[in-house]
Amino acid sequence: MNAFVLQTTPPAPGVNVTTTTQAPAVPEGAAQGAPPGGGMGGVLFMLIAFLPVILLMWFTSRSQQKKQKALEARLKKGDRVLTQFGVVGKIAELGDARYVKLEIAPGVRIQMLKTAIAGIEGDAASGAAKGKDEPAPANESK
Repeated sequence: MNAFVLQTTPPAPGVNVTTTTQAPAVPEGAAQGAPPGGGMGGVLFMLIAFLPVILLMWFTSRSQQKKQKALEARLKKGDRVLTQFGVVGKIAELGDARYVKLEIAPGVRIQMLKTAIAGIEGDAASGAAKGKDEPAPANESK
């Protein structure tokens, strides 16, 4: 027999009130344990949902790294370049593997990382100097 006492007002001081409840009866064939729908199903769904996004980010990053390495390999003394922070200058010296000296004004040279160069001015591959939609200048004949 289930005994349940509902107390709406606090007991008087010195009075001991106890409540007892019994758990509802479980049918004999019912399994007790983990709730349904838990476990690896949620983890598997999250992995399947985010895997394409992670792969897309990884492949995009690799592509950008390859383009940057190709740009750095094409650099030579005298090239006009555009940096990632908008400074345009001419390469005065190619230092070691990491650095380049850029002349930004007559007699003003700064040393910077090659990775900070966004493109070569006038280079069709980088699109740094011209917009990609601009036509090439026509040859004038006399």
